Amino acid sequence: MLILLVLKKIIPCKLNINTMTLLKYTLRIIFVCLIFTSCSSDKDDTTVSAPSDFYYPGETPIPFYTHGSVSPNIDWGNETGTYALDMIYTGVSLDETTGTLSWNEDLPLGNNVVMVTATNSVGFATTTPNLLHQFSGVFNGAYNNDANPSTPTTVSMEITFNIDGTISVNDNGTTTSGTWLFNPTGDLICSYSAFELEFDLTYSLTVTPYLEGFKRNTGSTTNIGFVRLDY
Repeated sequence: MLILLVLKKIIPCKLNINTMTLLKYTLRIIFVCLIFTSCSSDKDDTTVSAPSDFYYPGETPIPFYTHGSVSPNIDWGNETGTYALDMIYTGVSLDETTGTLSWNEDLPLGNNVVMVTATNSVGFATTTPNLLHQFSGVFNGAYNNDANPSTPTTVSMEITFNIDGTISVNDNGTTTSGTWLFNPTGDLICSYSAFELEFDLTYSLTVTPYLEGFKRNTGSTTNIGFVRLDY
C-alpha cells in the first residue's frame, strides 16, 4: 500500500482508472515473484557429494561363539549408494544396501579388522571397524591317566574360562583357580595348582567348540593324561 501511495504522488493524477489497475496487478506479480524466490532459496541443497561421516563402532566386543550384526553411520551426500568389503573375511558378511555388518560362529578369535567402502556416483568413503571375538565359556568332560587318546577318559574335569584370562577348574571334584592364554602357535595353555594343560581349540559354524589336549605336571614336558572337554 505504501508503494501505491508513493506512485500516486509521482504519477500524474490524470492517469485513468485502467492505468492504476494495471499498476496494482504489476506490483502484485512482483510481490509474488519475490516470495517465490525467497522460498526457493530456503530449500535444501540437492547438490550430490561423496559419502562422509562414515563409521561403525570403533571396536565391537563379541562373546565367544555367537553371531550378530552392527549398522553404520553415514552421510550419503544426497545420493544413496552401495557398500562393499575389500576382501572376503572368514565369518563376516555385509549387506550391500544397508551396510549392516554381520558375523557368525566362524569368526576367528581376537581382533578382526575389516575394511568397508561406501560409494556413490561422486566418490567414496572407507572405514575399518574391529570385530573383537573374545574367548570365554564353560567346557566340561574328562581325562585319563595314561595320556593315550584312545583310552577312555573317566576322570571328570570342568573349566570355566573368563575373558580376563583367569579360569576356575574342577579337577575330579577339587576346585581351584588358574590362568589361561593362547601361545604364539595358537595352543591354549592353562595353568592351575601343580598342573598345566595344553589344548587345541576346535570350532566352526557347524562344529560345536571342543578342547583336546594333554595334562602334565607344571614345568614338565611329560604328558600324564589326555583331556577332552566340550563346550
